[in-house]
Amino acid sequence: MSDIIVRQKSALLLPNDKPEGFICGYASKFGGIDSWDDTIERHAYDNVIKGDIPKMFFNHNAWDDVPLGNWTLWRVDEVGLYVEGELNLNISKVRDVYEGIKFGSVDGMSVSISMRGDDYWYDDDGIRHIKNVQRMREISICTFPADENARIINYKSGDMPDFDSIRDVECYLRDVGFSQSQAKTFISKAKATLGTEKQRDAEANELSIILGKLDNIIRKL
Repeated sequence: MSDIIVRQKSALLLPNDKPEGFICGYASKFGGIDSWDDTIERHAYDNVIKGDIPKMFFNHNAWDDVPLGNWTLWRVDEVGLYVEGELNLNISKVRDVYEGIKFGSVDGMSVSISMRGDDYWYDDDGIRHIKNVQRMREISICTFPADENARIINYKSGDMPDFDSIRDVECYLRDVGFSQSQAKTFISKAKATLGTEKQRDAEANELSIILGKLDNIIRKL
């Protein structure tokens, strides 16, 4: 079992083709040493990745809980095992987990793997080198990760993000489907409308409301 830290990169929305509850990141990274003194070698997942995609659980509670959702994609690259998934936000416990992910208090992933005796070896320091994984039943979102080397790249939220600068607004507009030129044009007109910096600060909340309405319009396109 190899536990991996996951954290959201930012609160900015992903493009509209990703549903709310979408998460992505690395479930396992190559070359690190976790708290179990395990390290995953470069081609360890080459065989298992050809099989069925694992289930998604919380803290490996596969016996008592229904899955949190579905992992929809997994692939191996030079970094590790990359995964994408969608949380089933119709389940109350899943919504709790999702709020934890957004808040940053739930920030781990863990792979549940099976091996045979010839699938790993120990070096002189007692580190177990896993060179082949026979089976992976599930990939869990977890509370206490053991490996500090991997992260959730992002998640899709239906919440409006907070904006600290005009640049944040521009990035948001591009994330929800505006071209670069359209985003810059919108920002230019918004700045002209809001006037002085002092006025912009006073009317920042109004701008956020406007962007919220704009986001709703975009989602219907």
